[in-house]
Amino acid sequence: MIVESEEDRRIAGNLLTIRHYIKAKFPGYTMTEHSVPSLYHQFTVTNEKLHKSYTLKVNWSRLSDRRNTSERTRLSLNSGFVASGMVRAGDTFYSW
Repeated sequence: MIVESEEDRRIAGNLLTIRHYIKAKFPGYTMTEHSVPSLYHQFTVTNEKLHKSYTLKVNWSRLSDRRNTSERTRLSLNSGFVASGMVRAGDTFYSW
């Protein structure tokens, strides 16, 4: 039996919050993810019709920080204008 730690639950909740945010901000885009545990988690959204692609790289420390609840992460995404940062970054990635 695998017991999920508090940190694992927090990370999963934060990742889910980020997924919802990105899907809402980039409707019609497909999303892929890549994770390097303890370093970062990367989200890439792509719209083949528009030939556009944007990447968000989230530091692992942000995902695992016990102060970052899902609600606080949601508020930070919105107040930090993360989606517009992704667009401004263009072909590179936006680090958050």
